[in-house]
Amino acid sequence: MRIADAVIKVLENHNVKHVFGIPASTFGGILDALNDSQIEYIITKNEAGATYSASKYADMSNKLGVCMLAGGVGVNNAINGMADAQRNKVPMLVINGDVRLSYMGKGALQEFNNAKVVESFAKYSVNVEREEDVIPELQKAIKIALTPPCGVTLVSIPYDIQMPEFKGELECDNTIEKPVNDNKALEFAVEEIEKAKKGLIFIGRGTRGLSKEIKELSEKLGWGIISTPNAKGIVNSDFPYYIGNYGFCSSDGAIEYVENEDLDCILILGTSLGQSATRDYNDVLVRGRKVIRIDWDTKEFNRVFKEDVSVCYDLREAVKILNKEVSKKNNSFLKPEMNKPYVKNHTGISLRRLYEMLPDIFPKDTCVIVDVGDFFNYIFKYMPIREDMDFQGSVNYACMGAGVAGALGSYLADKRRPYAVFVGDGGFYMNGMDILTAKEYNMPIMYFVINNSMFGLVKNGMKAIFGREFDAKVQFDKISIASIAEAMGIEAVQITDLSQVENLEGLMKDRTSPLLVEIVTDGTEIFIDTDRLKKVK
Repeated sequence: MRIADAVIKVLENHNVKHVFGIPASTFGGILDALNDSQIEYIITKNEAGATYSASKYADMSNKLGVCMLAGGVGVNNAINGMADAQRNKVPMLVINGDVRLSYMGKGALQEFNNAKVVESFAKYSVNVEREEDVIPELQKAIKIALTPPCGVTLVSIPYDIQMPEFKGELECDNTIEKPVNDNKALEFAVEEIEKAKKGLIFIGRGTRGLSKEIKELSEKLGWGIISTPNAKGIVNSDFPYYIGNYGFCSSDGAIEYVENEDLDCILILGTSLGQSATRDYNDVLVRGRKVIRIDWDTKEFNRVFKEDVSVCYDLREAVKILNKEVSKKNNSFLKPEMNKPYVKNHTGISLRRLYEMLPDIFPKDTCVIVDVGDFFNYIFKYMPIREDMDFQGSVNYACMGAGVAGALGSYLADKRRPYAVFVGDGGFYMNGMDILTAKEYNMPIMYFVINNSMFGLVKNGMKAIFGREFDAKVQFDKISIASIAEAMGIEAVQITDLSQVENLEGLMKDRTSPLLVEIVTDGTEIFIDTDRLKKVK
């Protein structure tokens, strides 16, 4: 067995089913070893697409996402997807091929110090230089990626040490050390919750998979729930205690409740409290309130706001204990109106009205995946999420194109769900070619491309801050994106009026191939999140 074969065996021992990337000669030995494996190599159109896919796969499955890429240009192309995964704390392993050891330092083709490039943000990265270190370093990188808080690791393997005979032992250690649960701190949190008269639960993406338990806790306490943008959909929009998205593109009701309600306690679960979760680090969220925070990443504690009780605990276990230990409170709760009524002050299709309509016709269990652009302001604020639906966004690092390719990984993690991806025309032009990958691998993903022929965040944001638009070509020529999709052999329709939306219901059912829906609007409906875009004085 060659070292390259041993690499694949290690992945198989960790139950890896899919690997994402673009083939290259620098890891030719590992590619050859894949021929003898059941692991499927998903070839994307760009290395960034591979890392976006692996990131969303890991997020949806809670398993390791794996990429195989060329060193140098391949790793550099993939940086954004790696950084996105690290910000979202999902486990990702990148294996890259490197030039021969004897060529290093001589300016070889695509030579680059790959581990050095990513060490500023990755949990672990290493350039392997000895045959005997390949498998130990690979196993170490996998363990580090999967150890909470999870993250990205990279192992760079020169071509010539992939080929020799493997002489070591393939011992598979799948045990992962979790942070030690702080029982004393959790007991204190329970005591403080018991003392509180009226509180609020604030959930982040770390609570994925805990919808039922969080709703149970909310009902028991009589406390409302707000969610970060990345946690949208964890609690369904019509749940009686759910007030809405808070932070970036907050619902009107969430802002009013946080700012005006007489609350003495806020329970924060599974959020890093970043800029997008706190309305630009606005302390109105915690001011004058007892702050209880539960997370398993101790580095996050007291980083943004001062906390009264910081609890390092596995969230699934912690919420279960809270539900058991806290007393039922007789608090009255009146759910505020989530958003103010729609007022037409524009021409063209209203994205707000579009997003309010679509969940009524989405197939059961649809997962909405949101890319980055002007269009997503309206999704975070206005789109209702049904109880059977799921939602994936990535606001913190905010890569344009992450949703287009990321949906490939989401689909492979759970093929039972329909997937609806929303991307702007700017994001489509930048990273949209992985729609072709969905076609080539028969993935029935629905892509909604919002075509307003502009970089709306730039055009409208600059005007909101400085009173004038940026004097450059941020508006595009109007091009039919549906026609581009049809030229690729992908079924496509174009929507120019909201009356056509109901016709989509039949097209979305029981799909076996991708569908592209182009939404043509003129960009005159303007909603800018002004918390994030305050003018610096």
